[in-house]
Amino acid sequence: MEDATIIAFILALKSFESLNVLKMQISFLGVVFNWTVVIANRQITTSKHSFGILTANQALGDALYSTIFLFYVCPMIYLNSFRKNETLSNYSMYAGYWLLVCYELSTQSHFLISCNRFCAVFYPVKYSSIFSVTNTYRLAFVVNITSLALTFVDYFVGCPLNWHSELFLFNFPSTTFCQIVAFYADFCKYLVFILLVIIIDVATIQSSTTVSDKKAAAQRSREMSFLKQTCVQGGIFTCELITYFILSPMIENPWILFFCTSFAWVSVHSLDGFVTLMFNQDMRKFVKNVIVCRGKYEDTSRTGNTTDRASKISNVVKPESN
Repeated sequence: MEDATIIAFILALKSFESLNVLKMQISFLGVVFNWTVVIANRQITTSKHSFGILTANQALGDALYSTIFLFYVCPMIYLNSFRKNETLSNYSMYAGYWLLVCYELSTQSHFLISCNRFCAVFYPVKYSSIFSVTNTYRLAFVVNITSLALTFVDYFVGCPLNWHSELFLFNFPSTTFCQIVAFYADFCKYLVFILLVIIIDVATIQSSTTVSDKKAAAQRSREMSFLKQTCVQGGIFTCELITYFILSPMIENPWILFFCTSFAWVSVHSLDGFVTLMFNQDMRKFVKNVIVCRGKYEDTSRTGNTTDRASKISNVVKPESN
């Protein structure tokens, strides 16, 4: 009987170790995808518009989240679960704080991106003034400050997000007060954001066909790609919210609980960057030319700029020669 217990314990350890490796792999992909989006937005000139700025701000939150998870949380889980070293887990509340900040930043950026697409479809004339570059940077700054402040409230009232090794997930303290704070300040808040995103996206999709028919084919294709990106990312966030807050309290199996909470929480941020790379044509070109072709994109851009300058100079010189 004791041998069977020892074997079961070893198998459980091996299974948890495999889950931690899976987390590490997902986090690594999130680091690669999201930092690629952030870097590409700084390099691609066509991304210097409101949608590109908001996408970069969202990707920054996802990239920081994935980075914290890869370089702090995964080693913490390994040391705590398999080496019985609680050095990192004793400070898990600080990691939890920044993870919540990044989640808040990503969620609010999703909402702004949906509003951006809605305005582009319904108010195309006023779109450039409402979502000007200056206004967009201001909105991004407000979102970043708000994310820091709202998350700080949870910690100020004594409800930090800590790592619970027995549950293999981050969770708030089990006190009645903290559970109420978590329900209203987190679940209800995120639910409202996601519902608004869904409503705005549905309304935008229904009207985008008739409105975009008046636009040029290339511009219509570009706008639809942005809209698809927004809708897919909103759908992923909705699924994560449902599994984490609604389904997980009803689950007792530790493996299923892991996939509905920790795995879902990590995956949603990794998928954000992946979806952006898949639906954004400029991002795909950047990855193809810079990574695959090893810098050809930069050389081509410089050649193109040189050609444009040369043509402008020739146009100026020609009238003078006449």
